[in-house]
Amino acid sequence: MTKSEVVNLLILIESVYSNFVFKDETVQQWFQFCSEMDVEKVMAKLKNHIRKSPYPPTIADIAVFPFEENDFPAPLQKWMKTGPERMEYNQTKQITIPHWLTEYSTRKSI
Repeated sequence: MTKSEVVNLLILIESVYSNFVFKDETVQQWFQFCSEMDVEKVMAKLKNHIRKSPYPPTIADIAVFPFEENDFPAPLQKWMKTGPERMEYNQTKQITIPHWLTEYSTRKSI
């Protein structure tokens, strides 16, 4: 988002919420945070916020940060493929019951 787009965003917020005025420090903070955001998505969230709330939005209310790709799904997919092997291993593994617990257990002693 460019500075002019941020200014337009802040002007819209001030015009809708008439008792709300941005301070210079606040405008600088909005410039800093909004530079990474997509203007169309932020405006869509702002319009939704205006419909729902009588209070002016915070940055967190309308923030839309770009999605960062990571390689997490690949290890997860690998782990899920080995799932049946893990389950089979756990089922074949015999867990013995301590002698003192056998009289209270429904399992038969091994």
